[in-house]
Amino acid sequence: MRAAGPWSLLLAASFSSGLALAQPVAPPAGPGPATEAPAATTEPTAPPSETTDTSPETGSAPPNTAPLEERRPATVIAVGTTPTPPGVSSERGFSRNYDALPLTLEARFGFNARLDSSFADGAREDHWGPSYALAAYLAWSREFALGLELDYVGLGRVRALSGQNSIDSDYGAAGGWLGARVFPLRRERLDLFVNLRIGLVLQHVDSRGVRADPANITVPARSFACSEWDGPGFGFGGAFGVAYRLGRRVSLVSRVDLTGTRLSGDPLGECAPGIGSVASLGGSVGLTYEFETAPK
Repeated sequence: MRAAGPWSLLLAASFSSGLALAQPVAPPAGPGPATEAPAATTEPTAPPSETTDTSPETGSAPPNTAPLEERRPATVIAVGTTPTPPGVSSERGFSRNYDALPLTLEARFGFNARLDSSFADGAREDHWGPSYALAAYLAWSREFALGLELDYVGLGRVRALSGQNSIDSDYGAAGGWLGARVFPLRRERLDLFVNLRIGLVLQHVDSRGVRADPANITVPARSFACSEWDGPGFGFGGAFGVAYRLGRRVSLVSRVDLTGTRLSGDPLGECAPGIGSVASLGGSVGLTYEFETAPK
């Protein structure tokens, strides 16, 4: 066998180099621009179901198919608080239970003004006088109350001079009234009410002065003092009032009254002439105390 010559060895080396260049070469693992991967598509997550019931077939919770307006959260009651029962209103601790028939006791004082003149032009009249009132009202609902009132109002003073006679008379009226109240606005702290009442009224006169004896004009006039009651007469009145609660039981009340009373104008015994029918306007303020009369 003959040994390969130098040209044969050179041809074999060239053939091997061509095969090595024909094979693909992997890129080096060095730093370089990274190829961005396509973003994964995510589906929106369904909201959790409001019910924890599971389907017996699949063991998973069924979707909530209730309308949106019916998906309301349950009422949460704080620990340590008591829910307000029906018929009881409460605001800032001032509660009023109308099922327990609250009774309001009331005391007022103020002024009274007689609106018309009851005597001759020669008499001097003061139309002002004080007023005092006690009342009790029972409320069986939020809007209505029924009660009784006792009051005394001053009807003014009359001074008259005639010859040797002079008289100074103070007039007043004491009445007992059946009243009804309507509350167009009644909140826990503030009440607005309209008061209507009818009743019987007694007229009172307290007189003093100097009087001559008409049967004996030679006798000088003598001083006198007397007091007389007359009646009763019929009275009707209306009022507008406001009450503000200072506490759970105590309230401050204010009232404006317009009253008409039919009284006698005849002489009251031998004391003084009656004042006759009068109309008067009055204003008063006072305090009330409220408590419940029926068990809860």
